[in-house]
Amino acid sequence: MYSALFRNVLYPFYETKLRRRATLTYLEEMERSQWRPERELRELNWRKMLATLRFAEQNIPFYRRRFAEYGVRVKDVHAPEDLVRFPVVTKADLRAHGGEMIAEGWSGKLIRSGTGGSTGEPARFFYDHTTYECRSAAALRADAWAGGRLGEKELYIWGIPTHEPRWKKVKRTLHEAAIRKKTVSAWNLSESRLAGVVDEILRYQPNLVVGYTSPLYYTARYALETGHRLPTPKGIIATAERLFPHQRETIEKAFQAPVYDRYGCREMMLIGAECERREGKHLNIENNFVEVLCGGRHAKPGEPGEVILTDLVCRSMPLIRYKNEDVVVAADRSCSCGRGLPLLASVEGRVLDMIVGPDGQLLSSVFFPYFFKDNPTVERYQVHQDKARAITIRIIPGEGYKPETSQAIERDLRRFLGERADIRVQLVDEIPVTSGGKFRFTMTEVPIEFGREVAA
Repeated sequence: MYSALFRNVLYPFYETKLRRRATLTYLEEMERSQWRPERELRELNWRKMLATLRFAEQNIPFYRRRFAEYGVRVKDVHAPEDLVRFPVVTKADLRAHGGEMIAEGWSGKLIRSGTGGSTGEPARFFYDHTTYECRSAAALRADAWAGGRLGEKELYIWGIPTHEPRWKKVKRTLHEAAIRKKTVSAWNLSESRLAGVVDEILRYQPNLVVGYTSPLYYTARYALETGHRLPTPKGIIATAERLFPHQRETIEKAFQAPVYDRYGCREMMLIGAECERREGKHLNIENNFVEVLCGGRHAKPGEPGEVILTDLVCRSMPLIRYKNEDVVVAADRSCSCGRGLPLLASVEGRVLDMIVGPDGQLLSSVFFPYFFKDNPTVERYQVHQDKARAITIRIIPGEGYKPETSQAIERDLRRFLGERADIRVQLVDEIPVTSGGKFRFTMTEVPIEFGREVAA
């Protein structure tokens, strides 16, 4: 009964009347637009891209200067192929020129965010409330594809702030109780902690489970190894890391429910998500323009390439042709569900390792972007663990970095990995990429074992 009351009365009143947000209006529009033919959606997507380019050229100093440096003008853009002549924005640009990316004369409120991303290079950025509402609507639509409904219980195996004041924790807990959401920490996944996560799931009996891929997988594997029968939700959403077939199989076996793969990043939030057919990830093209580049050209369907993203909604600080350093493959077909939203076949460049503590604690590598994202003195970082479980954190120090910073990092990490953890910060001038040109921000040589084979 509470579910229907929350969905039909409480949430609309809170979101629309109290907070004066248009989230539900945008959701209604997206639920209709997803069924439009792909050709129409792509045409609308392209018109929004042109409008975003024009706005940036006229109102944002950074883009106006950068376009001039490249000798390009928006009036000369007639087709998507013309975009390759325009500059690509990197995380380094965001760090160095973020202030110049805010629109001239912007007077509305801004929401601050930051990310370490899958590159280990923290950056900060802003977006406006309209952008927040559109992104929230897209996430709600994708939740529904996986069986989620407003007012029904959702359990998140997710990042919890590592230095959260008590009052914020109380506020977050009360808010989650009201919206029927429960968050359990994805950090420090020792066997005893995994047992606690399983107990939380059994007690809460969620209708939808959402989590980082590795913590979801290890929770499921632990449940199978220990003979725990988990409740069956309508769906499980795996995100933040690449989902491998064996992980999907294990999670589905433990929960007896379908797993839905989702792809996004902090800078844009939702990029693509699987629907009920799970034939690929539908692109959120109402909000984003997505390019896949291979060798300076747009990749063909089925061909891997770097993803380049443009925010089509944000007018306060739009990211245009932003390179998030992931590699993806666009699908060469449409989904049998009938939606006109194009598909991503796969995300190739998000493979994250787990770090193992001296007593078997498992720390998801998603933890480290969360840990470093608000430390402006860390220019770049990489975490390496050798076979003896010794952890070296390589850091390129930025302005304001002090010896005490290294000591604080080592001390804070031992809170999650135990006092016996062998942790050493090493200051370096450069952190190399892999032979494939991809930066890995965690690397471990320690195999992940719980001591028993998963029962067939």
